[in-house]
Amino acid sequence: MWNYIDNVFYAYPAERRVIQKMLNVGLSVKLIDGEPKIFCDDIEIKPNAIAKAYHVDRRVVVNMLKRIIDDETLYSFFSNLKSMANLSETGSKLGMGVIEITPEDANRPGIISGVIRIISDHGISIRQVVTDDPDLIENPKAFIITQGLIPSSLLNDIKRVSGVKAVTIL
Repeated sequence: MWNYIDNVFYAYPAERRVIQKMLNVGLSVKLIDGEPKIFCDDIEIKPNAIAKAYHVDRRVVVNMLKRIIDDETLYSFFSNLKSMANLSETGSKLGMGVIEITPEDANRPGIISGVIRIISDHGISIRQVVTDDPDLIENPKAFIITQGLIPSSLLNDIKRVSGVKAVTIL
């Protein structure tokens, strides 16, 4: 899908940057009473607020919305996006374990499954796995949030997983 989005917005770099930010946080676009609107879950976000947050002119946001609404593929995709709570920065405050994985190559398969296998083999329950999309984020990482704290003794095992560049317990 990213290639399709990239092709549609190639000639519109400011709109493309807004699209990347919207994807990163899961903002959706819906047509309500014939007017395109941006939502975070059920909360409407006005184009002015998006423009201010992403440092673009309001017209950039309005034109981007029109392009999305007028393109059946884009509208189908953006109308179904969901935002979600990301516990990577707050999980430790809730008594959960948070592990940050830096991959050698985020497109390499098996990194997450290797780390999860080690965690589950130690009887630790996983609450959430959040990964950055390498097409949207320059230095993508993965975050694994666990039911309880992660023993530091697991760090060496996790570092040995093929494709793992670095591991940090947050």
